[in-house]
Parts: sequence; structure tokens; C-alpha cells
Amino acid sequence: MSTRTTTLDERYGRTPDRRRRFRLSAIVIAAAVLVAVVVWSLWTGIGGATTALDVTTTGVAISSDEATDVQWLVSGRPHTDLVCAIEATDASDVVVGLAEVRVPATGQVNRSGETRVRTVRRASNGLIDSCRDA
Repeated sequence: MSTRTTTLDERYGRTPDRRRRFRLSAIVIAAAVLVAVVVWSLWTGIGGATTALDVTTTGVAISSDEATDVQWLVSGRPHTDLVCAIEATDASDVVVGLAEVRVPATGQVNRSGETRVRTVRRASNGLIDSCRDA
């Protein structure tokens, strides 16, 4: 009976060597997944908040037909100089003025300022559109 069981186990792949190979394969796959997760975490930045950049318009004042003042707040990348695009738009959301402003690194997470945007006609709104590394 033992010989017959052994023959069936061999025929259907239920040998100790096969179990070892399966266990080894599972360990190798788990290790590869773990390495992939670690590499992805380092590539995207652990937590993400340290490299994220958030821009917020905090106020708008239409000074005249030729100028709009935009107050803004930039959060993130405290040790990096930035260049931000400030826009003035009309009632149809058409850009009527654009200013690029350099925001120096301060060591602080939040940096705020006010920018005067010269316009080609009267604006109805203003906003900080985006920032990028300088």
C-alpha cells in the first residue's frame, strides 16, 4: 500500500521537492512584492505631504481697469524657491492679465504674498494658478 501511495503522490506532484519549490516560490514572490512597495514609497515620497504643493487664493481686489491685486498662499516645499503664475480673469473666465512671481525659500511651509497683475481690460477675478520649482 505504501508503494502505491508513493507512486500516486509522484504521479500527481505531491512530493516533498514540489512542496519545497512551492514554499520557495511563495517566499520569492512575497519578497518581490515587498521590494516593489518599498521602491514605490521612496519614488512617490513617503507620506506625500512633504513634497506636495498647495496654492490658494486668499483675496482679490480690483484696483482699476488696468490692475488687479491678488493675495495668495503657497503651502509646501519650504526650502525650495518657486515661480508662481498669478492670473486675472474677466466675467467670461478669459485671462486678461498674467504675472509670474518668484517666491523665495523661507524655511517655512506656508508662504503668502500679494501680487499686482496688470490687465488689458477690467478683470472680475484673480487667482494663483500654479507654482513650479524655480
